Amino acid sequence: MLARSAEVPLWASGVCAGLDAAGVGHIVYVPDNPTSHVIRILSERFRDVRTTVATREEEAFGIAAGLYLGGVRGAVMLQSSGLGNSLNALTSLLVPYRIPVGILVSMRGEESEWNPAQMPMGRAVRPIFDAIGIAHTTLENPGTASAIVESVARRAFEARLPAACLLPRRITAPPVQAPV
Repeated sequence: MLARSAEVPLWASGVCAGLDAAGVGHIVYVPDNPTSHVIRILSERFRDVRTTVATREEEAFGIAAGLYLGGVRGAVMLQSSGLGNSLNALTSLLVPYRIPVGILVSMRGEESEWNPAQMPMGRAVRPIFDAIGIAHTTLENPGTASAIVESVARRAFEARLPAACLLPRRITAPPVQAPV
């Protein structure tokens, strides 16, 4: 649980360790609240992993493709609502040309979502990945983040296809309990 902003969420530390263990050297991301923890940990503990902010999700995938073609293993972090913006880059570049990218999706629109605008895309993420042939795994436990993220990223680079790890809000933003 995250009581103070300076505390490090277990899941975020695991994501960073898993990416590093898989040899990811560069992360391109569209900022959102949960992934800000990952970026902070990378800047403090994994200084050899570079980060680039993208303004749109399809731009992030284009940058990651260029990184791979330049010999760098890359990952993209985005919110589930941005997957729709990414479809052309994924289906016309990464998948057909077998460009591997580790994908970390900060999920919205699942059970107990407060914002109804997030619901349609949140429900669609898994079926979309299935339809376009991108393997995906959902992180179910913060303590397994390192192993799951490493496995997903290695799968991408070994298969030479994108692979995704879905990060549900129940993991990345658990309900805050009032002090007793």
